Amino acid sequence: MTQWRLHLLVGTGLVLAYPFLPGTSADVAYLLVGVLSVAALVVGALALTPAARPPWYLLAAGQAAFVAGDAVWTWLDLAGLSPFPSAADVLYLAGYPLLAAGMLVLLRRRRHVADVAGVVDGAIVTLALGLLVWVVLAAPTLRGDGTLLERAVAAAYPAGDVLLVAILAQFLLGSGGRTVAFRLLVTGLGLLLVADAGFAVVESASGYEGGAFDLLWLASYVVVGTAGLHPSAAGLGVPATAVAPYSTRRLLALGFAVLVAPLTLVVQLTLGVPLDAWAVAVASTALFGLVVARMDLAIRAIRASSEQRDRLRENLAHLAAHDALTGLANRSRMVAEIRSALHRACRSGSPVGLLFVDLDHFKDVNDTYGHAAGDEVLRVTAGRLQDVVRAGDTVGRIGGDEFVVLVEHPESEEGLVALARRVVDAVGEPVRVGEHATTVGASVGVALARDGSTDPDRLLHEADAAAYRAKSGGRGRAEVFDEALSRELVERGRLESALRAGIAAGELVLHYQPILDTGSGEVAGYEALVRWDRPGHGLVAPADFIPVAERSTLVCDVGRWVLAEATAQLVRWTAEGRGEHLTVSVNLSGRHVAQPGVVTDVADALAASGLAPHRLALEITETVVVDVLEIEEALRALRDLGVRISIDDFGTGYTSIHQLQHLAVDTLKIDRSLVEATTPGVLALVGLVVQAAHAFDLTVVAEGVEEPEQLERLRALGCDSVQGFLFARPEPAGLVADDGPLEPWVTEPRVG
Repeated sequence: MTQWRLHLLVGTGLVLAYPFLPGTSADVAYLLVGVLSVAALVVGALALTPAARPPWYLLAAGQAAFVAGDAVWTWLDLAGLSPFPSAADVLYLAGYPLLAAGMLVLLRRRRHVADVAGVVDGAIVTLALGLLVWVVLAAPTLRGDGTLLERAVAAAYPAGDVLLVAILAQFLLGSGGRTVAFRLLVTGLGLLLVADAGFAVVESASGYEGGAFDLLWLASYVVVGTAGLHPSAAGLGVPATAVAPYSTRRLLALGFAVLVAPLTLVVQLTLGVPLDAWAVAVASTALFGLVVARMDLAIRAIRASSEQRDRLRENLAHLAAHDALTGLANRSRMVAEIRSALHRACRSGSPVGLLFVDLDHFKDVNDTYGHAAGDEVLRVTAGRLQDVVRAGDTVGRIGGDEFVVLVEHPESEEGLVALARRVVDAVGEPVRVGEHATTVGASVGVALARDGSTDPDRLLHEADAAAYRAKSGGRGRAEVFDEALSRELVERGRLESALRAGIAAGELVLHYQPILDTGSGEVAGYEALVRWDRPGHGLVAPADFIPVAERSTLVCDVGRWVLAEATAQLVRWTAEGRGEHLTVSVNLSGRHVAQPGVVTDVADALAASGLAPHRLALEITETVVVDVLEIEEALRALRDLGVRISIDDFGTGYTSIHQLQHLAVDTLKIDRSLVEATTPGVLALVGLVVQAAHAFDLTVVAEGVEEPEQLERLRALGCDSVQGFLFARPEPAGLVADDGPLEPWVTEPRVG
């Protein structure tokens, strides 16, 4: 059993037994309850940190003064003496300020936040109860019989109670947590005050001979001691984090307190007793002043709350319309600004210009120095853009590394181009990132609405298209959206619509090119290459329609179709008797791999065709594997399905050989540009790539093999597989040769 429960149990037992004990035993039990209370407070304080002990030591001292007073009073009573005042009164009266001091220390520690309203509320309650104590106890005592000392000592008791009432009122109405120790301490001191008040009334009326009030004093000892032992006592002096709320109970308490003064006069007039006019008048005046002060505080709190709400609303509106990193207008705000500018342009007939700024090589900064450095580059770029543009122009950030500049009333298209060039120059200045200096560039697209007769999305699209052409044309330059680009966009839109309809109409076809084992010449698998049999145009090569599909999720539709058709075709070939060792390779775009559903697409294709996962290879370009960090998790999930991952066009990106050990891939496919090269340096590089790939348990495929000499070199370097026109061109499934050796092994065998 815990200490506080044991103390509460023993103390309660003694209190219940007290009325049934004979004289001396009752006195001993009374003193024992008090001593246990003091001991409990001391033991509880010792369990706390040294800084938290002082208020509990003061409470223990106050209880000890009461216990000492009980002991002296008992000794005098047993001796047949009953002097008043006596040493017992001195000890009793000393207990009140000690208890009040302990409570005051706790109160001050709990008030970490300013709670002026709580202080005023406590003062209102204290003043009202003080008036009652004066009218009922103190004033009659001071007007009664006896010497001045006797009357002063008798009046000192209610004064001590008023002191405790004042502290308790602040304690109850102030801020801070209402823990178990809090409730026990307040209850214990409340029992003491009730017992004191009841004793004073009975004593002044007919003399007190013992009874219920003794039990209340004893219960006060027990409950206060239990508060000191309870574990939550450690948190009683913890500073509050918020002001206590203005509850209904507080409102009722304050309302009753304000009515005490007039009700006192009503009761005195009704009973015909002497009026305490001056006391009531002073208390009423003070209460009126406190109520006015409380109203003023309430009005200020309401005003402050309203102002805070307005500031919060403004902040939320600002956050909703601005980029948190740079402080610039975000995409939604910029669209609204462009729309407003176009509306004004419709009325005035003036042009509106838009610059689309796409940063060059920004990803290199993140990869080299980290995302914190990238954030700093974006902040610096935002500042430079604001410095370059005119005072009335609006700068926004609409994407990761994409900015726009809205220019109203531009002087001319030439002026917009000049501004775009200044933007390119400003952004291209080195940026200091920690101890390093880094540089990014800018590709800028310029679009002009001459009379506002367009919509924001179209103007953004035109500027974006111009920026795309600037980036494709070499980066670090500005391009203007013109008629040629407009026609290109229209044609691209038509092509995309036709492709979308072509997919639905079944116009896509697959051609297959064999991949051969370099040593044996046996066909190891086939690469599935998509073609579009477009009505009226003939067979369209992927280079003519895949880039258009790449600019939207349409490329994912193409990828899903190729996956389903290629896996099903390999299953059909297997059923026709071709080797079960054959694999099929399918190209997946970076956009498709980055989609959340890519793993599901591959799994669905395998399930629908019944192809074993290890017979499917997914080819992904090197630049996608290296540049799109988000696909790493997707690649690992795909490998978990059992499919193989191949890096296509290896040698065209920036993958270092050291990175190979960290990539979730199985095969490297060397780009044709390295296969075609004949310089010693490139040949040595190919050999190094093959050796490194084998060191990391990767296989190597060389594509674009068109000359016997290329095959001979690749075999000598240890390349595992080859593919190219030297052996076969991509053909429809019905024309693909079987899986035996192909030329030139049959006619021109070579030994590597």
